[in-house]
Order: sequence, then C-alpha cells, then structure tokens
Amino acid sequence: MKKSSLFIGFLLSLIGLLLLIIPRQCVQAIVILLGIEAVANGIYSLMYTRKLIPDSSFQYTVICRGMLSIVIGLLAFFLPLKFAQAMWNIMLFVLAVYLIIGALLQMYATGKLRETGVDRRQFIIESIISICAAIVMFIIGAKSGIVFVRVVGIIVLLCGLSYLFFLWRTRPLVQEPVEVVDDISGTIEKSNE
Repeated sequence: MKKSSLFIGFLLSLIGLLLLIIPRQCVQAIVILLGIEAVANGIYSLMYTRKLIPDSSFQYTVICRGMLSIVIGLLAFFLPLKFAQAMWNIMLFVLAVYLIIGALLQMYATGKLRETGVDRRQFIIESIISICAAIVMFIIGAKSGIVFVRVVGIIVLLCGLSYLFFLWRTRPLVQEPVEVVDDISGTIEKSNE
C-alpha cells in the first residue's frame, strides 16, 4: 500500500467523521477556507489572468472579478471571527452570491478568450464548480443545512472507509522464501515464491 493512498483514505474518513459530529464548526472552517481561496484567486486574476489578452473589456471584467474576490474573501475571513453566529449564515449567503456573480463574470471573460486560442477548459470548469458550490451554500444556509452537511459527512466517511477497505483488500501479499528438499537427489532449492 502506498502511504499517500493510505493518508487519503484516513483523511477522507476523518473529514466525514468531523462533518458528521461537528457540522457547524466544519461549515465555519469551510467559510474561512473559501475566504482565503477567494483572496488568492483574486490576486492571481489581477496578476496573471488579466494579461492573457489585450482586450480592454476582458481586462476590465477580470479586474472587477479579482477585486470582488479579494473583498469578499477578506470579509469571509475576518467578519465571522469578530461577530456572532448570525454572521456565519450571512457570510454563507454572501459567498454564494459572490460565487454566482464570479461565475457569470468568468463565463463572459471565457467567451472573450474564444478567438485567442487560449485553453478555456479550466475557466469553464471553475465556473461550473462555482455555481454548484453556490447551490450547496444556499442549501447549507437554510434550516435543513446541518442535516445536509451530516449526510455529506456520512457519504464522505463511507467513501473513506470503502477506500481503506479497498486498499487493504488489494494490498500486495508478503512472499516468504521457502526451502524445497528433493528426496531423490538430496539437494535443497531456495525459492522466493
């Protein structure tokens, strides 16, 4: 078994267990992590994505998206740490709206890249993931959100345990060297079978 595969299995199981046992704290951690990711994405957009093509409307769109990412990311990181539980729910909805707006701006910018020959696949995938994540955040922010997080926790836990079981079942067998004595000639043969 590879150590990295074993680590992934244990990590999936641990994340699933945490989502199952302490869903609210996990959602809070996810909000903070999304805030950090939004800041990093905004900085990357301003530094690199903006320079892909010299079209001014593309650059303006990327600048708007980058600045929005940085502002929302900083809010998602700092506001919930300073204020009460209600801020977590507000930030979930703000992040969800940001993801939808960011995905729309990303789709517009991706359309501008059509004529340039730049690979657009990563931008399309990012837009789809953003919309899916926004839908999940709207569900989590609702009353039934904790139940949803726990169901996801059960699924992730089962995936992690199944992965560990699969690794255990497909592990390489340890082969011991054996000695075979030939009764007729009296020679001893060593084999690694």
